[in-house]
Amino acid sequence: MGTMFHRRTRTDDALQAALASEGDATMSGLIEGTRVATALGWQRVEHVSVGDRVLTFDNGLQPVRSLRSVRLWEGQGRCPRSARPLFVPEGAIGNADAMVVLPRQGLMVESDAAEAMTGDPFALVRAEALDGICGIRRVDAAGSLDVHLLQFDEDEIVFTAHGALCVCAAAGDMLERLFDAAPVTEYRLLSDQTDGHLISRIRQEITAAHADGGARTGAAHATYAETRVA
Repeated sequence: MGTMFHRRTRTDDALQAALASEGDATMSGLIEGTRVATALGWQRVEHVSVGDRVLTFDNGLQPVRSLRSVRLWEGQGRCPRSARPLFVPEGAIGNADAMVVLPRQGLMVESDAAEAMTGDPFALVRAEALDGICGIRRVDAAGSLDVHLLQFDEDEIVFTAHGALCVCAAAGDMLERLFDAAPVTEYRLLSDQTDGHLISRIRQEITAAHADGGARTGAAHATYAETRVA
């Protein structure tokens, strides 16, 4: 697949906010048990190692440069609602299976409104922006649940067996990356502050597509990934 996103400069810090923590909660990353497409086939994210090649949307198979594993919730008592993961029912955003994602995990969606407003038929939204539509809802967090962050040479979008495409940040220190003159890939996640109207349109489109039998992405992406991995 060719590149289908507008590139952004490092000064946009598009993923810095997406990878932020909120108090004792982890707000993005892939929850244990999530299977990603690798050169060896579908693997649970917790079984992926540094050096393994993972299938990416724009750049094919890319080696994992670093891994981080953290607890979903480290605080006392129940995880606050703002930090709770979201349950996404089967087909809600074109996903082939039900899945659980973290609030600030970037997800790729196909959108006519995005194409009309930006010239790009795909947009990246934080999962929390979809809360409340098509059965997508917050779920209580289990403190023992692990979250895994795959990092690459550049920002990448990876295929999951659910059919969802998830953003993973580049490895390395943000200041080091800011002054790195080498070409980089960086994706911009839509923000409520600057892209509220487009997010609202995307929510409406997803709701309408779901009512008509499902969103357009997801199953096709999973099928494509099947043809590219062992």
